[in-house]
Amino acid sequence: MRLLIFLLILCATPSFAQLKGRVLEINSKSDTTAVVGVVLFWKNTQTATTTNENGRFSIITNASTNQLIVKALGYNTDTISVSDTTKFITLILKSGIELNEIQIIYETSGTEFSYLNPIKIETLGERSLMKAACCNLSESFETNPSVDVNFADAITGTKQIQMLGLSGQYAQITKENMPYLRGLASGYGLSFVPGTWIQSIQLSKGAGSVINGYESFTGQINTELQSPETSDKINFNTYINQNARNEYNLNMKHRFNEKFSAGILSHASFNPLVQDMNGDGFADIPIGKQYNIMNKYSYNTGKGFEAQFGGAYLQDSRTGGQFTSTVKSDTAALYKLNIENKKWEVFSKTGFVFKKKPATSMGLQLSYLNHDQKNTYGLNAYNGLQTTFYANYIFQSIIKTTNNTYKLGASFMNDKMDETYKIFQYKRDERVGGAFAEFAHNNGEKFNIVAGLRADYHNYYGLFFTPRLHLRYALNKSKTVFRLSGGRALKTANVFSENMAYMATSRDWIIESSDLKMPYGLNPEVGWNYGFNFTQKMKLNFKDAYVTVDIYRTDFTQQVVADVDKNTQQVWFYNLNGPSYSNTAQVEFGWEIRKRLFVKTAYRYVDTKVNYKTGLMQKAFVSAHRAFINLGYETKKKHWLFDATLQYNGKKRLPQTTLNPTEYQRESYSPDFYNVLAQITYVTKIKKADFSIYLGVENALDYKQQNPIVASDAPFSKYFDASMVWGPIYGRMFYAGLRFKIK
Repeated sequence: MRLLIFLLILCATPSFAQLKGRVLEINSKSDTTAVVGVVLFWKNTQTATTTNENGRFSIITNASTNQLIVKALGYNTDTISVSDTTKFITLILKSGIELNEIQIIYETSGTEFSYLNPIKIETLGERSLMKAACCNLSESFETNPSVDVNFADAITGTKQIQMLGLSGQYAQITKENMPYLRGLASGYGLSFVPGTWIQSIQLSKGAGSVINGYESFTGQINTELQSPETSDKINFNTYINQNARNEYNLNMKHRFNEKFSAGILSHASFNPLVQDMNGDGFADIPIGKQYNIMNKYSYNTGKGFEAQFGGAYLQDSRTGGQFTSTVKSDTAALYKLNIENKKWEVFSKTGFVFKKKPATSMGLQLSYLNHDQKNTYGLNAYNGLQTTFYANYIFQSIIKTTNNTYKLGASFMNDKMDETYKIFQYKRDERVGGAFAEFAHNNGEKFNIVAGLRADYHNYYGLFFTPRLHLRYALNKSKTVFRLSGGRALKTANVFSENMAYMATSRDWIIESSDLKMPYGLNPEVGWNYGFNFTQKMKLNFKDAYVTVDIYRTDFTQQVVADVDKNTQQVWFYNLNGPSYSNTAQVEFGWEIRKRLFVKTAYRYVDTKVNYKTGLMQKAFVSAHRAFINLGYETKKKHWLFDATLQYNGKKRLPQTTLNPTEYQRESYSPDFYNVLAQITYVTKIKKADFSIYLGVENALDYKQQNPIVASDAPFSKYFDASMVWGPIYGRMFYAGLRFKIK
């Protein structure tokens, strides 16, 4: 009955695809200034917007036309054709000349940094996602220096991410600005978003906005999916790799009329081949299959009201471990891995723009999901069931002028979790309601401030506050930008789903509860993040270049510590007693060396330490030094695209294994190693369709971690441990695929 009522009232804030850009005026001395109050609207529609004090605008795209009408005081009204509405554009007005001299002079490359936003946002567009196979969200960061991608263990084939020296659980990962990677999805959820579904990824480090909640410690990763309003009519992609993994993705949309459109995103993938390349008796990658479908609808009245709603269903199954084809003996029992995920969700976003009140709107986001997970690791079984309801209302307006804007709102989340593992059985019903306010002040292009505060009441933790602050100061017409940020974060530790790698071991789990009234008997995790960013845009040899420097610190006041150093045969979970922090510093440089030849380099230093029961130690499996270089080249007519990435991974501290017999002990540190990825893409047109073929290789140097599984010859002994993974397992991997689009 509750679900029926929920389905009847579905509505939420829009996250519609938008054309974003800026209008500048250039005079006879070639000086540029922002043009305020320019009116832009799509031809034969009522969708319109105006430029703000910085000359910037954002207008919802319209699938029926790409003709943008521009009106500016002192210029004739004119119409321009926008060839690609997914890219940021700059429109130049020449002083004293009619508006038909307007030009689109700049479109974004694959990855773009924001220069005017107080929060440093890095946007990964379609070009960036095409640099690698990007079969799912976890693989979308292979060519990005800000996010590390590693195997979680040696038997599940699962990849996990690290950001600012901490695991992905401390980054707020959202899907179209609504909570996504939470709870049961923490373990395998990155593989639940197919790459071809992604329109763009927005990545921000440090404290985020209070509008999106209180859980962001290290930053936010938001994924925008293809929209029925702007996506291609047909987009088909298929992929196959050396391990016989084959995938098929089909996205379709249909526009019923000017107001209503629908889209389907579908995915099927299969891993049929059992391979044991290192001869340890275990399949390097589990076999299995995944079916994934999402149906989205978009409704736009053209009179201020807009809505998107839909639903999705996923079924993912994997079987790994030992097979009769991988073990030498047929008498011993086989260690089997089985992972089953079934997840469905419904969501909605609605919004209303007050046309009689400038820059004023309101909206509501709603979602409901049901996630059922059943896993088996040898003799141990884990079962989890999660249901989550989320609502977020936002109202935004201005104070006198658009230099001062504010957002007010309220949110509610109900998280129900039912988990069993070994002798443990935990149930919790989290209910948290909150209210937030955020104020933004813009002093031209030089100074911006965003200050936010939210207050939430949690049925376990009581009342708590989340302050966030972002400052930006710019010089040289926003080419030199300084940013400062700070804020508090809080989250519930999902002890099982966030540490599933330790289920692929024989370790005994010990949860040292401090308050039985709390989830798992443990206090919430609370921390502060402070950040500094410097970004410089410049010209080198008449080509665009940039340098950006990031310095961040995450400081925990409360944390749930996963300790595998106290005892080699145990994993302890307890509340932090002492310091826990992560310091990171990253320098990145990008440059168009010559026409259509781009280079991006980066170096990052990480110092992450936790006070374990054995003392303050470097966090395991975190590389202190990492370097990165990416080269990309396009031929003149963009028929051929070439990309190559070299990664340097410094040594990582490994958990202590001194209590094991000599043959099952490991070194204290892993060696450093290099990883090379490369891809060649051929793009052409066949009648009205875009067609491309790509060939690529991962781990081109064929570097592999030797003996990734401790006691692989005795999987049911107390020494078995498949979580000691610090590098590649499979080795060199070739892949190929094709894309077919009809716009």
